[in-house]
Amino acid sequence: MVSGDDGGLPLWLFVSYGGGHAKALLPVALRAKELGLAQPVYLALTTAAAPVRASGLRTLGFLDFLEPGDLRALHKGQELAAQLTVQATDRQESVAYLGLSYTEMEDRLGVDEAARQYRKYGRQAFLPLGVLRRVIGSLRPALVVATNSPRAEQAAIEAARGLGVPSVCLVDLLGIWERDTLVRRDYADALCVLNAGVRDSLVAAGRRAGDVHATGNPAFDSLHDPAIRAEGARLRTQLGWDGLHVCMYASSPEPAHSPDVEGIGDPAFPRRIEQALLDAVRANPALALWIRRHPSEAGAGVVLREPHPRIRESTSAMPVHACIHASDEVIVTVSTVGVEAAIAGKVVTQVRGSILDHLSPYLALGLADRELTLAQLAGAYAGPVLARTAGTSARAAFAAGAATDRVVQVLQSVQGRGRGH
Repeated sequence: MVSGDDGGLPLWLFVSYGGGHAKALLPVALRAKELGLAQPVYLALTTAAAPVRASGLRTLGFLDFLEPGDLRALHKGQELAAQLTVQATDRQESVAYLGLSYTEMEDRLGVDEAARQYRKYGRQAFLPLGVLRRVIGSLRPALVVATNSPRAEQAAIEAARGLGVPSVCLVDLLGIWERDTLVRRDYADALCVLNAGVRDSLVAAGRRAGDVHATGNPAFDSLHDPAIRAEGARLRTQLGWDGLHVCMYASSPEPAHSPDVEGIGDPAFPRRIEQALLDAVRANPALALWIRRHPSEAGAGVVLREPHPRIRESTSAMPVHACIHASDEVIVTVSTVGVEAAIAGKVVTQVRGSILDHLSPYLALGLADRELTLAQLAGAYAGPVLARTAGTSARAAFAAGAATDRVVQVLQSVQGRGRGH
């Protein structure tokens, strides 16, 4: 058994992958420790290990739960790790993660079907329930907390239910891809979601209202940092834009095709929106524009060769939250920058026409103020531009306290519940 070491405090097990999932969950674990509510232990999967370990929290991986009978898993893990395009920083952990997850899939589906699933879906095919039962059985946590990622995070919540341990799922964004899982009444004792719109959509789909809490996402708490707001104001003043209506266009790539999505997308769609906005700014002296392209897109320098006093590129080196605060309005198709802008209290305009529209219904979820088509853009910014007041009732809820603290309150309320909730 991996034993605890923090007196009589209950052990709370946090489980997540890296990137946005760790950014959402790690602040919660740290806050629980700071308040003396629990002994947080973090099962940090793949790229989550480095930031979690750096935070000083007790950090575990699949490697910590290997058993003498796992030789077959280790052999398979070594084979799969050697096939990775990008080699993991911690090769031993990668071998344990891949091997334990894959051999469990073989046991569940059979050798041939497991191979087929892995060829088709890669690591997305994993659901290592047995490994997570092993982890939970060893640690004996009072509570399990994970985000809405599939694979090991989903397995953690499902294993907790089977072992009678209460659990909470923190949904980082809209919960649309995972909708069928999230609305199951036996999936987690509580869901923490972005806002009232997301909560209402899950309740309408069948989840019990008392299970779903509009807490916000802790990853976005820095949007309310006074220093970030001040940086945004400084950027705006530096450019001489204080008397203008400042827009930020946060571009995102448009795929021609997307798995399980009908229709054909237009990869030139983001650039056509961009051009319409550039034309609008050049025609209207009351407008200014930040262009922020997605990191996977080429920089905007080519369209800005001719300097313009009211058009600037917001590069990836510039803090996106500061650029949001330097703006009055943020324009997106399906970028999550629109979600961040809504939380910051900015006007959000969503341009519809992407084949991914159905995955980002921002207006319906209280995260946008209006929807426009590409054809409507020019007219929307002609003539005097007046900053419209952002802030629906769903959005205003974010003003009262940090999301991190609201999530911690839900964890406290759920601790102590067992199977059958």
